[in-house]
Amino acid sequence: MDDELHLLMTCADERAPLLPEGIDGESSQAGAHEAQALPEYLWDEGGDPNDLELQRWGVFAPEGDRGERLLALVRPLIERREAQQGAPVQVYRVPGAMTALEAARWNKRVFQSADLDDDDRPRYQLMLGDLHELPLALQQRQASDGFVGRLAFDRDDDYAAYVAKLLASEDATPTHDLATTMFHTVHDGTGATRLGHRALVEPGLEHMRKRLALGKLSTRELLACGDEFDPSPDELLQFAAIDHPAVMFSLSHGDGPPRRGWGSAEQQRARQGAMSFGRAGSIEGTTLSDAKFLPGGLWFMLACYGAGTPDASAYQHWLAELKQLGQFRGKAEAVLAGIPAAGERPFIAAVPKATLASEHGPLAFVGHVDLAWSYSFQELDDGPMNRPSKFTGVLRSALRRDRMGISFRELYKYLGQTESELASIYDQGARGGEVDLARRGHLWMLRQDLSAYVLLGDPAARLCVRGGRAASQQQVSTPVSAQNFLGFPVAQSTETHGAALPLKIDELEEAIAKVILGDESAKAIARAYDVDRHELQELADAYQAAGRAALRGRS
Repeated sequence: MDDELHLLMTCADERAPLLPEGIDGESSQAGAHEAQALPEYLWDEGGDPNDLELQRWGVFAPEGDRGERLLALVRPLIERREAQQGAPVQVYRVPGAMTALEAARWNKRVFQSADLDDDDRPRYQLMLGDLHELPLALQQRQASDGFVGRLAFDRDDDYAAYVAKLLASEDATPTHDLATTMFHTVHDGTGATRLGHRALVEPGLEHMRKRLALGKLSTRELLACGDEFDPSPDELLQFAAIDHPAVMFSLSHGDGPPRRGWGSAEQQRARQGAMSFGRAGSIEGTTLSDAKFLPGGLWFMLACYGAGTPDASAYQHWLAELKQLGQFRGKAEAVLAGIPAAGERPFIAAVPKATLASEHGPLAFVGHVDLAWSYSFQELDDGPMNRPSKFTGVLRSALRRDRMGISFRELYKYLGQTESELASIYDQGARGGEVDLARRGHLWMLRQDLSAYVLLGDPAARLCVRGGRAASQQQVSTPVSAQNFLGFPVAQSTETHGAALPLKIDELEEAIAKVILGDESAKAIARAYDVDRHELQELADAYQAAGRAALRGRS
């Protein structure tokens, strides 16, 4: 039924869904009596969010020797970002464990410290280390108003490998105007994937097809796959082995623990959250370590534990109360068996670790840490309502060449809206007003589901494509000129907005070359040549467009 909650998790040994039947949506009000910590800091939204010079980029590392080691491993990326923003990178050293309230306090006392001018406080924030090294609670808190990503690997070499891949992508000359968009559903016959395909994938595809037809979607093609009768990992692996950047949304169950539990903590960390294909097996981290899989792209994976496993589930007390009320027929212990035992640590899943470390893998991964329910795409607070735009918005933003942190905000902004509505309901109750407990419960579940999504990878990463509108509407404009770097002649003018820049043609070309290379910030280059930064950037964009037009004419 459409008013049921479904869980996207299978047992790793039986290849069957842990909850084959959904939970009555009306029961979600149980356990929703705890008020949540709401964000208190509203970021200044002025300026171009993609501009690192305006928004700044910083890095968060664990306290102690481990943090210093991780900072050394990503030093080339730090140096690149310092050059791009024309200012030192802010480094924050963070305790290894925090509750949600402690993370909110840290944000207020340390991150928002008056010792740092607002213009220098980084909105782009890269967190280093696994969940036991740098707390999930802090990532969730910072993501409420910042552009936040995480790098977490088991091997030190993988940090360096990811940085090398990212910098190579940024240094490469784009060979494609637009990226491809992909959707994949594992049609395993379960209620959860049937609902997900019907309520999320199909309407999401239709929405994007309409935008593509209107020239409002920046993609070269829109593809969907997933055998409806015989789901197979091999089909997806072939689908994703492409030669150009792409963004992909996948819907599946994630592997949870076998009925008898994992044999060891190491086995759990290696296999939990793998992409399940039912009886056909799973795509695990080892599958992707050397595979060509969405190179230079973005993978949005919707599945239980797809991004990782926390030290405690946000749904633990909710499931326990449902059990007491007789509204949950299963065993809460079985649903929560994937949570690490006492003394074991939380962890980022092996699948994103492997594919992000791979030279032939994506630049960013979006997934779920904790149990993934159908709530995030089908809201029940005002009757069943499908919300595919939460997910397609992430893809559309990445396709426009927005930085990945901005794209992730397309999903996370719904968390802020939900928390605001919850705060109003709690306030109404505190004033003695009547509270709709069912609506509050639905919103609480939605809040918990949304807050468990995380971005893995550098939030400042972006697709290596030229960008622009959909292919049917794309146009090449060449308002500027000079001779381009390859010696192809274009129109002779150095004006923008009708005003000539005070530079000779060779000086202008030199300044434009520095902007295109990106080793220094546009602001610093404009200051050195005594020209307006925005006009210089416009000239550089037009200069590149003119050169590419000439190249296409000779190809």
